[in-house]
Amino acid sequence: MTMLIAAGLVLGSAPAANASLTWSTPTLEYDPTTVQTTAYSYAPDLVPGTTDRMWSCQSRSSGTIRDDIFETRLNGSTQISSASVLAGSGSGWDSFHNCDPSVVAVNATISGFGYSYALFYTGNDADCSCHNQIGVAFSSSLDGPWVKYPNPVIAFDSSKATSLWGEGQPSVTTIDPNAGTVVLTWTSGYTSNPADSTGNFAQVSFATGTPVVSGRHTIQTTGLTDLNGAQDYLNNFDIVYSTTRDTFYMIREAHPYPSTSPNYISSTVQVASIPGAGMWSGTGSWTVQSTIGNSVSSAARIHNPGFSRTIYGTLPNEASLTALFTTATLDPNSLWTYKIWKTSSTL
Repeated sequence: MTMLIAAGLVLGSAPAANASLTWSTPTLEYDPTTVQTTAYSYAPDLVPGTTDRMWSCQSRSSGTIRDDIFETRLNGSTQISSASVLAGSGSGWDSFHNCDPSVVAVNATISGFGYSYALFYTGNDADCSCHNQIGVAFSSSLDGPWVKYPNPVIAFDSSKATSLWGEGQPSVTTIDPNAGTVVLTWTSGYTSNPADSTGNFAQVSFATGTPVVSGRHTIQTTGLTDLNGAQDYLNNFDIVYSTTRDTFYMIREAHPYPSTSPNYISSTVQVASIPGAGMWSGTGSWTVQSTIGNSVSSAARIHNPGFSRTIYGTLPNEASLTALFTTATLDPNSLWTYKIWKTSSTL
């Protein structure tokens, strides 16, 4: 099954990607300490253009461990501005952390107002990595203001303990902007063991004025390997779609996590691909394209990755793939060293 993307073109098969990628020397995309003296930034979503726009999780204020979503505007390597554009609500399900942004173009009429863009995000209501749910905010401009839909699009399983991780890390691709439909992928985790996490796929429609989720299934993990060559699980990933190949590319944290502190983020990220039909059906097998580790970044930790994507969630250039990742030093205080880097490879 092929995807219907952007202008309504039904796309067929084309030559597959190379099964080996060679990454350029990484460049520093964003250092949050240029905005706040003591800060962290991670989980980037970059939309290139005359002005590049990148959304990421960042500390709400200097020295504070509380995530807002920041928009950083860039002209090449020159930072134009960076500021919080989505923060915790005063009360309710997303009142504390707001993180993991994924922005796409899609027409939606909500409560009588028409919008052109949707920002999916992870939200929670506690000072913890727990009780996460996925929400969406809307805007008529990429620069906001963003208006939150009041209820989660993907809600926490109420039968589970609220101390568990829940639902989060959305990545979104537009199916048809005029019809108000997108593909949503995300991570679910309801045990204390990260290896029990799953990747999920669903279609979300805004045609009725309310987010309607359909076709939900678990994303296949066949072909995904850990750093020891064994079958791996799936969490903390981003997706980009190649229209000419009818292929999804994934960048994800590779496992096992390091035994030294910090042991909750990865030392390597992996890039893999799967035909569109495999993503739609939850079948098929991934092809591992490459890993990005210390030999590329020279960093102790490489984690919370993303892709450069068009506003529809597709490749900006079908001949190349641009990856973003977060780096960190070893503890103590590794959180305050989180910075975002960028690297590219020919496809």
